[in-house]
Amino acid sequence: MTHVVLIDNHDSFVYNLVDAFAVAGYRCTVFRNTVDIETVLAAEPDLICLSPGPGYPADAGNMMALLDRVLGEIPLLGICLGFQALIEHHGGKVEPCGPVHGTTDDMVLTNAGVTHSVFAGLATDVEPDRPELPGRCVPIGRYHSLGCVEAPKGMISLCTCSSEIGEVIMAAETTDEMAIGLQFHPESVLSPTGPIILGRCVDKLLSVNNK
Repeated sequence: MTHVVLIDNHDSFVYNLVDAFAVAGYRCTVFRNTVDIETVLAAEPDLICLSPGPGYPADAGNMMALLDRVLGEIPLLGICLGFQALIEHHGGKVEPCGPVHGTTDDMVLTNAGVTHSVFAGLATDVEPDRPELPGRCVPIGRYHSLGCVEAPKGMISLCTCSSEIGEVIMAAETTDEMAIGLQFHPESVLSPTGPIILGRCVDKLLSVNNK
């Protein structure tokens, strides 16, 4: 059974994620972000998930140090604050983008997102100017006040949403395909296809690691 280690960044959504992983058939172990890195590694995770949480990534216990240690070695999924940690690790800028908490919004798939296996078949409309492509809008739940408008080197933007500072990235993947970040909350009831997206992220990351 796939073993997911979830790093708890002191967020109320953490156990929604635990439940989502359980429903998907994964074994899940939770560690607070203050637990030392060796303890996390000793659990022998098949995949590490960095949870949502308050504040900036640098303030989230040992999360950034853990990310530095495992990225490229162990598949990694970052959600909300965890996604922002991936952005900052690669030299990107995370900044206030206006609070969006408990809102359903349509994220727009980029060209890379349209063809990505995680989002295949999930869009709700058709792009009128590009009839050869499938739809680009996917409804999701947003709970964040920080965002990033430009993917840093080493990451590819998969979808965006509007904000006070422009179009912020809502999902991205590292170029080695060993990590995926989601700014939105797939575990929220406000993300209708969230369980599908979460399962596909895990499947994609594990398939790359097993090549």
